[in-house]
Amino acid sequence: MNDGKPHPEPIFLVPPGPDDEPLAAQIARALNERRPAPDSLPLLTDVAQGDPYLAEQLAALHAMWEIQPQPPRGVLDRLRRRIAWWLLEPELRQINAVHATLTRLIDSLIVLADRERAARRRIEEHIY
Repeated sequence: MNDGKPHPEPIFLVPPGPDDEPLAAQIARALNERRPAPDSLPLLTDVAQGDPYLAEQLAALHAMWEIQPQPPRGVLDRLRRRIAWWLLEPELRQINAVHATLTRLIDSLIVLADRERAARRRIEEHIY
């Protein structure tokens, strides 16, 4: 059912590249080779399921991490947008790369927190 809300873009994974690949090349490759993660991995963790606000914020983060121009409404708007992107494209690409990296880092931290919580639970079960 479509409830009028935009559907969040799926979380993506990037396979590892060569060990000597520079960081900038890794980020560029990550932006170009986006592959959806199975079932939006961090959104399904116990941490996100136990905190509805966190799950909502994760979905919003994945929906809005990329800076994109609004669709033009006329010739003047189209010209203004082309000039702005022509002048600011390197900076906007850098901002998008940082946003993509931060999104992946947040996802990784949530998965790590979930794994730590599960390990702690197993230890507690074993002790008691």
